[in-house]
Amino acid sequence: MSLQISIFRDLPCIHRRDMKGLRKKIENLRVSVLPDFYFDRIISLPSLNHFFMRTRKKAASGGGNLRGFLQTEVKGGNATNLAFALASLSVKTNLYCIGDELTQAALSKHPPTCDVRIIPGRPAYTAALEFPFNGKLVNVMVSDVGDVSTFDGRQLNGRHMEGLRKSDCVALVNWSSNRKGNALARRVFNREGRPRLNFLDPADLEGAEERVKELVKNVIGKGLVDVLSLNENETRIIARLLSVRRLPQSYDAEDIVAVSGALSDRLRVIVDIHTPIGSATATTRGQFWQPASGRVAGFLTGAGDCWDAGDVVGHLLDFNPRYRLQFANVCAHLHLRRGSKPFPTLGEVTTFLGS
Repeated sequence: MSLQISIFRDLPCIHRRDMKGLRKKIENLRVSVLPDFYFDRIISLPSLNHFFMRTRKKAASGGGNLRGFLQTEVKGGNATNLAFALASLSVKTNLYCIGDELTQAALSKHPPTCDVRIIPGRPAYTAALEFPFNGKLVNVMVSDVGDVSTFDGRQLNGRHMEGLRKSDCVALVNWSSNRKGNALARRVFNREGRPRLNFLDPADLEGAEERVKELVKNVIGKGLVDVLSLNENETRIIARLLSVRRLPQSYDAEDIVAVSGALSDRLRVIVDIHTPIGSATATTRGQFWQPASGRVAGFLTGAGDCWDAGDVVGHLLDFNPRYRLQFANVCAHLHLRRGSKPFPTLGEVTTFLGS
């Protein structure tokens, strides 16, 4: 794959006459997403030091209640966030997730264009701590992944598999939390039936390094993945494991573009990288960069999933790479600016692009 760097900073707007046609194309798409639903509690902290100082003081006094921390309880999980973000963009989605009766109740009110299919198992829980650190807002998630950790896909029945086969895209996310993630990928990523996009976002790779080797050899290396979506931290880990150009802690656009190209050359797939300063893609058309649509200190949890939703739509509709990156950036930006869910709608995204 011969790649050339192209950096674009100004793009033409999407005109009103194009928006109706765009909506119709998106409404005809069907995407299947799996495998996780989380009960998420978002806890906003003024600072990590402030939190630990108060925690230590309370513990020293024998324990008690720490009051005054803003909290939000939401439906979470990478697959659930991605499915709902796609549905908000008017894409028909199938969400396959591990859960129980509580999960069924929590997902009873889902977007009308999202078909929720619950696979019996112990649900997952996350407490996400959001706080400023080194000049930016970060989130650290404390998770119990439930039965997602051993989901190899054998629990999928014939109806589930038929839904996957009829999809334009199968998106497997949070691979890193699943010790059987490679077996699941081999089961749901296949080339039978109508052509479709196989999209993989592995999530936080720390602690899953040994399984990455099998992923590269027996899943990506077998041609089962079309697009690999990464954030900056995941990029650092997989670049180190594959001994390609590293992404420094303090990076710029050229660093991200160069690493995306190096990974794409090594893995022979499209590599998309999203970061707070912008996003890059390495495809057969070249390497492309698009700056973020604005820096917003907002609701971090779910922003990467929202970016993936825009990226999936762009791939399925064969957007020019720079338009695809811009579309995905705007999806994430509007989610951050909104401050909470629901995810941005197609109308909001196209209005922002057309402004």
